[in-house]
Amino acid sequence: MFERYTERARRVLFFARYEASQLGSPSIGPEHLLLGILHEGGGLAARICRHAGLDFLLVHLEVARAFEDRPKISTSVEMPLSALSKSALKQAEAEADGLKHAHIGTEHLLLALLHEPESLAGGILTRGGLRLNPARAEVRSLYGTPSAGAPGAAAPQPAPTQEAHIVLVQVTIRPEMQEAFERALLHNARESVRLDRGCLRFDVSQDKDDPAKWVLYEVYDSPAAHADHRQSRHFLAYDAVATTAVVEKVVSKCAARHVT
Repeated sequence: MFERYTERARRVLFFARYEASQLGSPSIGPEHLLLGILHEGGGLAARICRHAGLDFLLVHLEVARAFEDRPKISTSVEMPLSALSKSALKQAEAEADGLKHAHIGTEHLLLALLHEPESLAGGILTRGGLRLNPARAEVRSLYGTPSAGAPGAAAPQPAPTQEAHIVLVQVTIRPEMQEAFERALLHNARESVRLDRGCLRFDVSQDKDDPAKWVLYEVYDSPAAHADHRQSRHFLAYDAVATTAVVEKVVSKCAARHVT
């Protein structure tokens, strides 16, 4: 289902799941997809949102307040997409097809959310001044995509792709080991990108509301590269600390294809 998704779009889905988990939601809704777009921060969709004055922290607060009276559930390893989110992903594919794009990027996810202005996510976007048709026109102009049906319009050639092995790790650590864990984790991340052949990216983030919670987002060019990383000196040094520091861990892996 996700073979056309760019790496940034996949990151949006990872972060959407993380945000839904942090908010105690039973499923990943469109509002979490919007938070994922803003959390990822580097895609075309996030740029459009920033131009509209949408701030991640303010949107996060609005989403949290909207659901504060609902019972929270514990983190689920297999958190499902809600029916509205499944519909949004289908709409994102339709938007990409309509724009004659070979890939599905963060911008297509944003356009999909604008199809439902009555939803929480759509309402936030609408109040920020975003509308479906102008946003689609902006995406089209940035890509230089010809209007549908234009004489002589040709579909762009598919972008080159490469295999990627993505690992998302969510951990909760003992508060008293915060300093030691942070030092070991940051050293591991820096050395992985600098030394590990096949490590394409290693991002870490700390929960602003609960500093004991961390997210590790790792991208390798193959599962074998990830396995080699786990034998490196810097990983083993990190793991020695994490073995004691970590009290809860959730790992998600995705063997994926992304647009370069």
